[in-house]
Order: sequence, then structure tokens, then C-alpha cells
Amino acid sequence: MANKQEKKPSGVARLLQIAGRRKRLLTLSAVLAVLHALLALIPYVLMYAVIRNMMQPVTDKVLLQTWIFRAGIAVAAGYVLLYASGMASHVAAFNILYELRRQMAEKIGKLPLGFINRHNSGALKKIMADDIERIENFLAHSIPDFIKGIALPVITLGFLFVTDWRLALVSCLPLALLAILIPLMFNKSRMELLTAYHRSIEDMNAGIVEYVRAMPVIKIFGQTADSFSKYSHTVYNFREIVLRWVKASSPAFGIFISFVSNATLPVLALGLYLYFSQGIGLPVLFLFLILGVGYIRPLFALSNLGSQISVINHGIRRLDEILFSQEQETAGDDLLEDDFNIVFREVSFSYDERSSVLNCVNFTIPQGAVTALVGPSGSGKSTVAQLVARFWDVQQGAVLIGGKDIRRIKPENLMQHISFVFQDSFMFQQSMLENIRMGMDKTDEEVMAAAKVAQCHEFISRLPQGYHTLWGGTSAHLSGGEQQRIQLARAVLKDAPILILDEATAFSDPENEYQIQQAFGRLIRHKTVIIIAHRLSTITTSDQIIVMDKGDVHAAGTHEALLKESPLYLNMWEAHTRAKHFAI
Repeated sequence: MANKQEKKPSGVARLLQIAGRRKRLLTLSAVLAVLHALLALIPYVLMYAVIRNMMQPVTDKVLLQTWIFRAGIAVAAGYVLLYASGMASHVAAFNILYELRRQMAEKIGKLPLGFINRHNSGALKKIMADDIERIENFLAHSIPDFIKGIALPVITLGFLFVTDWRLALVSCLPLALLAILIPLMFNKSRMELLTAYHRSIEDMNAGIVEYVRAMPVIKIFGQTADSFSKYSHTVYNFREIVLRWVKASSPAFGIFISFVSNATLPVLALGLYLYFSQGIGLPVLFLFLILGVGYIRPLFALSNLGSQISVINHGIRRLDEILFSQEQETAGDDLLEDDFNIVFREVSFSYDERSSVLNCVNFTIPQGAVTALVGPSGSGKSTVAQLVARFWDVQQGAVLIGGKDIRRIKPENLMQHISFVFQDSFMFQQSMLENIRMGMDKTDEEVMAAAKVAQCHEFISRLPQGYHTLWGGTSAHLSGGEQQRIQLARAVLKDAPILILDEATAFSDPENEYQIQQAFGRLIRHKTVIIIAHRLSTITTSDQIIVMDKGDVHAAGTHEALLKESPLYLNMWEAHTRAKHFAI
């Protein structure tokens, strides 16, 4: 049926699909690996012929020299082919690595922010860095090893069966054992344990990131890593899962390794019996003592390859969870022009589809006016601001800008008309100049002019290299308030008609807050401004204050009107006033 969803391949098949145009290089690598396996067998065949010749009453020395010379040529040519196979697989792997990371970066940029919010930073880091890195390592190293590990034993056993089928059958015992043990080592319970292993790594990565960020607090209170419950729990959980995996896998793996390490014994026993019973000659016995056991060496690589493929399969599934996730709708072709009135019409929203954050909310944010959102924690203030920027899409109702549903506006056009100043300051490991420019097509002079408006030109000029000082280096140390002023400079430089300020003075001391307020005065002129604030004294002059409570609009009006009409706002104002006069 046309509407039937096509089943996506999985595992190595999906990996080869991802390889795309690079499959030719991988195929070339595989062919070269097979040729290497053929050449690797030739010296042993020639040495077998040499021994047979030497056992003859008359030895042909010229023929012996020719065989030895050919064996040397085969060894040299084999190494050249092995090198070429490795180069082809590495070139393919690095190109696939680049394409995967590029696709992942582009895809994440098209997903709703809610998707990113549901995945912790440790999980995303593992998927984008660790899992893709393992895929590169698998393609670059394991595929040539896998091809060689299959081709060399098959070719060798074919030659051995032609030479003597009885000893060849005994030589196949490790393969039979491997065929029995592999299903046992990778049954359903083991695969579930492997899934738990990967989840524990993601949780541990997230715990480590949070632990590092919380290090100042931990040091202040003299705590240890064990006292940080999330971090210690993820580490102990990871240890327990690894121990369970080792205990579950060790018996079967130990039996295989022990048997393979002693695989010479059955070949030697049967070989000696056949030799003394005149069933085979000495050259055949020597040949099987070398090749009948030596062909097993590539199987060691294959024994490790099974667990690698399981890891790769899980990594590919995690990649596909992102690559095939539903993108934010971008079908809209409307454009914002001159009307920037913002209207919430019957808007309901939930992050997890269980608990509602906004309930049929209705209000208007007039163009060119300053609107403040206040209310208790969890009342939906930040959610309102994020819905305006379409970080999430509403489940019911609509958010309108200029009378147009923002879902029908081109995302890039919407972003061009909105600026943000967040509570948390985001700085990149770039120069101060580029941290303000943020990829915008602006000259250095325009960047510096924006910095002056944002009251950050002075402290940037004091840095060792001024605007060219690298953030994150040993010489760049900015306070929280100074970093917020860098964010303000970005907003000034962008000069978008809609401005969202989310607790923009949260980490500022009185001096920084005064300078930020001065910058605000220049920044908000003639703009549609949304301010989210807990310090009510900073928004008393707003054109409109919307009081949120439990996902609903409790009241709206000016500061003076709300003090008379809204008991909730009056209580908040009195609490704020008492806090300002609190002293120890």
C-alpha cells in the first residue's frame, strides 16, 4: 500500500545505508582485504611445497629459491594491500563521520526546543560525540578486520580440506563452538543489559556535567562526590551494570578463549595418530600444526566484533531517534512586516502532555509597549515568552503576531524579528567581538557601537586584547552581570522589533543592574517588549503588567491599578517591599 510506512533497516544494513556514496570506498576496502587474505595464505602454501621438496631424495635448489622469493613478494604485496584497504576504509569513515555530524547538527536545529529539553546534555553528547565516534572506528578498523577475519579462515579451510579432510574437520571445532556460544552471548537478556549499559552512560555523563557545574557549591559546603547524590548514583549504577555484564559474559567467553588457546591439542593428537599410522606425511602434519590453528587468530577479532556490533546497533538506533524525529512544522510562508501586536488566543500548553502549564490563556501584548509578566514560580511566565518565540508549539489555540499564526510564519523570518536576553548567560569560546556579533552580518564598528549602548565597552576595553580577547582563556574573566551586558549588546546589535527579557538582571550587583537598566532604556525604545521579572520594582513603569497564576491570567493592568484590583499582585508587592528592607 502506498501509505504503508516502509520499515527502516537496522544494524550494519542501516550503517551501510548511512554510508551512502562512501559505500564504494568501503567495498574497495573489503575487496582489498580479501586479496590480502589470499596473499597471506600464499607463503604458507609455498613453505608447504618447500618442505615437501626438501623431503625428496633430490632437492631442487633453484625451485626452492624461486618459491622463497615468491613467498617474500606475496608478503610484501599483502602488506601493501592491507595498507590500501585501511586507507580506503579510513577515508570513507572520516567522510561518513563528517556527514553524520553535519546531519545531526542540522536536524537538531530543526527540532522543537522541547525535544532538546527532554534529552539531557550527557545523552546528546554521547550520541553526537561518542556514538558517532564509535561508528567511525567501526568503519575504519572493524570492517576490514571483519572481511579479513571471514575470508582468511574460509580460504585457509578450503585449502586444508583439499589437503586432508580429516584434519580439516578437527580444525573446524573452534568454529562449531563459536557458532554455539554467539547466540548465548547475545540473547535477549544480554541485549536488554546492553541497552541499560548505554542508558547508564548517558545518565552518568549528565551527572558529571551537573557535578562540575555545582563544584563551587560543593566546595563551599565541604562536600565530597558521594554527597552529590545524582552523580554518585549514576556512577554506582554504571558500575553495577558493567559488573552484571561481565558476570553474564565471562563464562561463555572464557570457554571460547580457553578452547581456542588449546586448539592445537586435537589437531596434534589426530595428526600424530595419522602420521604414525602412515595416513599422512610429515609436511602435511607441519602444515596443519601451523595453518590448522593459525587460521583461528582472526576469530579473536571476530569474537570482539560481536560486542562492537551490538554497541554500534544501539548507537545507530539512538541516532535514528533524532534523525527521524518529527521536525517543527516549517510549511508556513507568511512574513512579518510592520505589525508586531502579540495575541494569545485560547492557548493551552503542556510539556509532557500530562500536566497543563497554560489553560486557555487569552491576552494581548500591544506593539511598541512594555509588557511585564509576573507571578509565582511555575505560573507559566517563561512558557509564555518561549511560546512567542516558538520554542514549542501550542497544543490548543494560537499565538498571533501581527494577526498571523506564528506556525504559518517562516521560522527564519520569525527569528529575525525577535531578540532575547536570558537569565543564564551563554558565552562561546570566541573573541568578545564574535560573541557579540553572533554570526550577524555586522561590521566591527557596529559591534562596538552596540557594546557602548549595552554599557560593556569599558570593561571589554580593559581586557588584554580588548575586543579580540578570547572568552574561556586565562585572561578573560567576566562577572555574571558583565556577561548579561554582552547578551544585551547582542540584542542591541540585532535591533529586532520584538524583545524578550527573561530575568535579565538576575545575577547583577547594584552597579551592574544600574548600568543594565540604562542599557534597557536605550534598547526598548519603539519595540514590543516582554519582561519576565521577580524584582517587581524593575517593572513598575511598564505599560502593562500581566499577573500569571497556575497557568491562567489572574489580572492585567498598570502597577497602580493592580495594587488596587489584584490581591495576588498586592501580596507579591508587599513581600517584595519587605524583602528590600530586610537586614541581618
